[in-house]
Amino acid sequence: MKLIFATTNSEKLIEAKMALAPFGFEVEGESFPFKEPTEGTMESIARYKLSQIEDREEPVFVDDSGIFFEAYPNFPGILTKRIFNLVGYKGIEKLLKEENRSAYFHGVIAMKWKNEIKVFHGELHGKITNLIPNDLPIDLKFPFDPIFIPNGYNKVLGEMPIEKRVFLSYRRIALEEMGKWLKNQLVVDKTS
Repeated sequence: MKLIFATTNSEKLIEAKMALAPFGFEVEGESFPFKEPTEGTMESIARYKLSQIEDREEPVFVDDSGIFFEAYPNFPGILTKRIFNLVGYKGIEKLLKEENRSAYFHGVIAMKWKNEIKVFHGELHGKITNLIPNDLPIDLKFPFDPIFIPNGYNKVLGEMPIEKRVFLSYRRIALEEMGKWLKNQLVVDKTS
């Protein structure tokens, strides 16, 4: 069965393909002209994105994610990309200089299936390193990967091979939950 992932981010698409292949799902990325809100929760934003997509034959899913600094509850959260683009690595370092460096990624996958929206969550806990990275590519898809160390590891995500990053990923956790749920729905449909 083909699933449509509403993304143009090639790294996210690779992650989705790797996470959903064991369930027998083929994933294709597609661009949608979303109007993205600047307030709400990740779940409400993901639901809003889906509401902008016209009904179609294939199931469609979207994601929304962010990083949260334990020193600043609920921040940056849904504003992760905007805050990073505004302050960069030096601003993040300044913000966390004398603070608890524990952080976690939280991601939401929302899927439209038979006029129903189902939401799945995943998290990855760790800490922000105090090293400011140099010589990074301009088009870095996940700017926190070079400064985030998952709990139980001594390397930042950016230094790990893609297979390891996908294994640890909060997005993979949510995608696998979606894969299990959808597989079960297909079984129920066959027996009905």
